[in-house]
Amino acid sequence: MMELVFMFLPVIALVIISLVMSPKWKQCEKIDTGIELCYWKLSYRRKFIRTLWMIPLSIITIIGFHISFLSNIGTCLIAVIFSIMLLIQAVYNYKKWKKGD
Repeated sequence: MMELVFMFLPVIALVIISLVMSPKWKQCEKIDTGIELCYWKLSYRRKFIRTLWMIPLSIITIIGFHISFLSNIGTCLIAVIFSIMLLIQAVYNYKKWKKGD
């Protein structure tokens, strides 16, 4: 059980950092062309496209996790968490893109 806590510690840290930094990036101009590394500067269309690109990367991560730890329960848990996060993010960005925000 302790291994799962240490495994999710970086994810929790990233969520906290993103919540703290989110208000700062709301005021910046959104970029819809060219290369932009900062997620918050992207338009909702570009955020949606980046979310779709994360699907193959998450599949590779899940396979790598399974090969490394050989844990069916852990692999299923990671797969469900990634699927839910990507689905929510994709639906949210798509709706905001089509709404025109």
